Amino acid sequence: MEIHIQKDEILIDILTRLPVKSLVRFKCVSESWNTLISEPYFKKKHLNHAKYQPNSQKLLFSQWSPKDKVFDFYCYSLSLVQLVKDIRKFDWPSSCNPADGIKVYCCCDGLFLIGIWSNRDLAQPSIILVWNPSTGESIVLPHSENSTSDDYDEKTIYGLGYDSTSDDYKVLRIDMCWYDKQILALKSGSWRKIDKTLGRTNISLLSTMECLTHVHGALHWLGWLSKLFVVSFNISNEMFREIQLPEMMCLLPLNKIIVDVDVGLSVSGGMLCVYYNKITFNLWVIKDYGVNESWTKVLAIPNNEIYRIMPIYRFSDDEVLLNYRDWRTLTRIEYRIISDGLLGLSNRIWPLDCNDIDVVTIDHKSTFQSVYTESLISPKLGH
Repeated sequence: MEIHIQKDEILIDILTRLPVKSLVRFKCVSESWNTLISEPYFKKKHLNHAKYQPNSQKLLFSQWSPKDKVFDFYCYSLSLVQLVKDIRKFDWPSSCNPADGIKVYCCCDGLFLIGIWSNRDLAQPSIILVWNPSTGESIVLPHSENSTSDDYDEKTIYGLGYDSTSDDYKVLRIDMCWYDKQILALKSGSWRKIDKTLGRTNISLLSTMECLTHVHGALHWLGWLSKLFVVSFNISNEMFREIQLPEMMCLLPLNKIIVDVDVGLSVSGGMLCVYYNKITFNLWVIKDYGVNESWTKVLAIPNNEIYRIMPIYRFSDDEVLLNYRDWRTLTRIEYRIISDGLLGLSNRIWPLDCNDIDVVTIDHKSTFQSVYTESLISPKLGH
């Protein structure tokens, strides 16, 4: 019996180190392998291992296909050590056709929360979808009672996060027009209102164009009262709180900044970060989450009149992958790896096997990119 248990543990240890694509194929090996790989315990164990593996970190982006008149989705490996170019095209769920517009609201543990439009003139998406591009699984969420397909109000944002207390994934919906806050747990599949007495109720949202940032079990976005600050929403206890920004950011005049262009939030090396782009591109990370004094500037570089610079990913050697969008060529986006070390500023095109002409470009009408960890996590928790 002991030998049998040891063999199972060895098998699990081996399988948790494999990529999702291989594991999906290996489910056909035998009924016992299919059962093992489908177990929630195994999926979580695989995810916890993958989070620290460079080969499991991917960049998802979209391109508009004029021929097929549809958005195509691709992922590119973020590993700097590649024997071959690792780029994949994903198939969309057969029931969904993102031809009339999409928005990626948030990503958590390899799951993407995406809005799909059937009418470009409407502000609200026709479909809200949770999708795992690595496995192809997806689930369409029900509309909340305050959300209709003919809703022209643009002041609504969605976010997705993991609740470690209930081992569930939750979708947050904030309607700033009606000041309505609702949440949906994937296991229950239904919307409910959030108690206004829990935490602060002023959840000022600067821009509904920004994607909510998920890190440390909470969703984050930029808000404004008397000054700029970060609003966080804890997924488990469903409470709001404020996080102060670096002093330089607090002094910014609201009428002179554009969210996601001049300022924005992101995740860098598993830490919440904030950036400010005016003449100089500045990047801070909060090294001790919850301690306002721990904001640390990790990058300050000339922006060379680049219209928009966004931090995408931080490599293990502290090099930072940035997304460049030049106002002089708004239809072209390129990625560069930046580091500011002892030898001075390093600036390289990414992917590393590209030159300045052959770069990853994205149509300006469908621009988004998101870093994620490949996982086996299924969005169909309640099914």
